[in-house]
Amino acid sequence: MLRMNGYRIVASRERAAGGPRTRYHRIVSVTGPLQLIQVFANTLGGSPATDQLGTREEAAAWLRAAGLLAAEAGLSNSEYAALLRLRDSIRDVLAAHTGGRENADAAARLTKALADGRLVLTVDAASAVQLASAARSSYPNLVADIAVAIAGSAASGAWPRLKACSVPQCGQAFYDESGSAGARTCSAHAGSP
Repeated sequence: MLRMNGYRIVASRERAAGGPRTRYHRIVSVTGPLQLIQVFANTLGGSPATDQLGTREEAAAWLRAAGLLAAEAGLSNSEYAALLRLRDSIRDVLAAHTGGRENADAAARLTKALADGRLVLTVDAASAVQLASAARSSYPNLVADIAVAIAGSAASGAWPRLKACSVPQCGQAFYDESGSAGARTCSAHAGSP
């Protein structure tokens, strides 16, 4: 692995017509709206023991540390269950991105989970327009933050490039910056089939 101008360059071997060839992938640090989605999706590792949202209390602590939940706020049992459904639906949509396929069921589940955000369009005095949550409680506001991040990344064209690693027992979210948008694995598994 090489480092160049703050980027990691990862080489992988792949089979191609005419024999094997080396392919280089530039693995970038994700920032902005994509970072929120990626970090949230990656709260679940390859085994149940690595679930950062494993209990309602652990989930609330993680959300507070991420700045998504007020210090005095907690999660009800139903909010906790909804939070896990939101994460799972995001991970399923990212897996569909990796496979270059549509997944209507995952998209419908994500749409339903994001509805808790109760988004509205706001316009300020300078006519700047943005999405905001109309909710007054903490859980819908954090869902709105995730929904706004997804909308922002979709508007920039980056959403389809946020993917889930296809290596069994991994599934970590990663940003595919390859020229062909054909990467299927995270940087830890670069070069895997």
